[in-house]
Amino acid sequence: MMIKNMRHYLQSYLFRFSWCGAAVFLVACGGSGGGGSTNPVVTSTPASVAASSVGVSSVASSKVAQSSSTPTSSSTPFSAKVPAPDLSADPALPIKGSPNYASATEAARFLMQATFGPTAKEIERVRSLGKNAWIEEQFALPQTLHLALLDKRFEQIGLVVEPAQDDSDEGYQRDLQRSDIWWEVALWSDDQLRQRIAYSLSQILVISNVSDVLYNDTRGIANYQDILARHAFGNYRDLLKAVTLNPMMGEYLSMVRNEKADANRNIRPDENYAREIMQLFSIGLVQLNLDGTVKLDAQNNPIPTYDQTTVKELARVFTGWNMATINNWWEWTESGASEILPMKSFANYHDSGAKVLFGDKTIAANKTPEQDIDAALDILFAHENLAPFISKQLIQRLVTSNPSPAYVSRVANVFNNNGTGVKGDMKAVIKTILLDDEAQNGYKNSPQTFGKLREPILKTAHLWRAFKGTGTPTKLENGTVTPPRIRFLGSSRTLGQRPFGSFSVFNFYRPDYQHPGELKDANMNSPEFQILTESMIMAKASGLSSAIFWRDTPHDWLEPVIDASWDIFWPRLHLDRERELAANPADLLDHLNVLIMAGQMSQPMYDLILNHLINHKIDPTWDASGQMWQRDMLVYEALFLVMASPEYAVQR
Repeated sequence: MMIKNMRHYLQSYLFRFSWCGAAVFLVACGGSGGGGSTNPVVTSTPASVAASSVGVSSVASSKVAQSSSTPTSSSTPFSAKVPAPDLSADPALPIKGSPNYASATEAARFLMQATFGPTAKEIERVRSLGKNAWIEEQFALPQTLHLALLDKRFEQIGLVVEPAQDDSDEGYQRDLQRSDIWWEVALWSDDQLRQRIAYSLSQILVISNVSDVLYNDTRGIANYQDILARHAFGNYRDLLKAVTLNPMMGEYLSMVRNEKADANRNIRPDENYAREIMQLFSIGLVQLNLDGTVKLDAQNNPIPTYDQTTVKELARVFTGWNMATINNWWEWTESGASEILPMKSFANYHDSGAKVLFGDKTIAANKTPEQDIDAALDILFAHENLAPFISKQLIQRLVTSNPSPAYVSRVANVFNNNGTGVKGDMKAVIKTILLDDEAQNGYKNSPQTFGKLREPILKTAHLWRAFKGTGTPTKLENGTVTPPRIRFLGSSRTLGQRPFGSFSVFNFYRPDYQHPGELKDANMNSPEFQILTESMIMAKASGLSSAIFWRDTPHDWLEPVIDASWDIFWPRLHLDRERELAANPADLLDHLNVLIMAGQMSQPMYDLILNHLINHKIDPTWDASGQMWQRDMLVYEALFLVMASPEYAVQR
């Protein structure tokens, strides 16, 4: 049976879960709440902290003196301002049929691709500036630094900023702070585009603290996020080097302490990073045309990009690197600074012989470890697979799971040459992806193939950005109450996903995953379906219920503070505008259609929800308290039914 489109497939797949789940939760929903005050602003940041967070990604030289904890500084402007929601009144969104309606819905669609979710204010900003000018404005904004914010937070709650690496007593509490900051930056930082691209890159160049080896490297993971964000607007070649020499990647894929071969000690170079930098971070497993389609040999089989010989040769390149804070290869560092400083080389443990990659690309003998890595990265960067392989994945993360070959080709062309002869210019690539005609009109021109399943993190962020999700203060062991926190480290239980929490270097899902059944039969990629199990559908519906029902400011019975050890607590929403619109259910639903669905709600879905809301509209015979309760329930039900729907599940 020919699939009509991804959304129709989702309707058949999700209907029995989403809508029956909605019926269940409309009858029995509950939850407790949190505080609504905003975060304080960090007015100053130690220079060493700021430089560490930015400069570690600029790896002109990896030899860092043990006495220095500050890597080379960067010219990238940065900010250590604590992000917080803007609680001022939102502009009224245009209603259907008004002159500005089309531009508002297009702005909302664009922001779903370019940010962690549209807000009413940002929709108006895109409408005012235009998409191109909005992107340029985002390019110019300072980078919000996770590491600087994390270090400041450690100081505020009495934790040592740089503990010894083997100190695991406070590991859980430290990771809670890192997770809080990730969510607060994702939700409320001004540099939305940069942070959104960094999140996409984190799903390509993967590290994860699910691995025991990174469990206590909290600052290192925050710094890795900053590296991705810095290079999000830089050059992909520089990003490859920064990631290669980053100690978190070194630990995660076992490049750190990787020695040259020694037959007497039965030592061979570790092949882990050599394999993954090719397979996942640069060129992929099979040769590609510029448009991302697979090249075939005379027998109609895919042509591999590399063989085991190249893996072995490349593994020799990545020998002789260890933590920056040690003086001797055999030392085990006790310095927390080693989490953020680029690894440094030890020539005696590096294989200085000649290496041959891909059968004919020779790296001459007697080069330094740095020269070997630069030569190898230059070879990978020059490979014709790099542009289509990375371009297609970025399109998938931002826009659609099944970009047309022509779309991939247009982006890959810009990846190869930004117009001035520069390859790997991320700004040019991002702008091409977001402003391409297929990104803007694919949902109309190719409805059978366009779109992507919204992953749990992006769905949750969309809800909290649209309705100003405000964190909850936490109470420390000494009785101190902190400012509000977005406490969501436990999202893996509720959503099946959390930042830097994938179970392998292959991310939560593969870019070429095809869900069995109609999607696979139609040869359509559906990456996010890989974590969409039936049990997780119900868990997410339950989580959405908790996120919406009783989670807003008028109710004074919500808990004003939570214990500091909690790993998940739903932020409270600000639904004042929605309450105003609840007097007329059609106005409320029209508003949600723009803000949540970019005007793409089908007529059958609209009619179904509207009829439900009309049947439960506010009864004027009730007293004021009763009418407030009815109004609140109307808003909650409308929001839940929209966001739990199969139509919303697909970003189009």
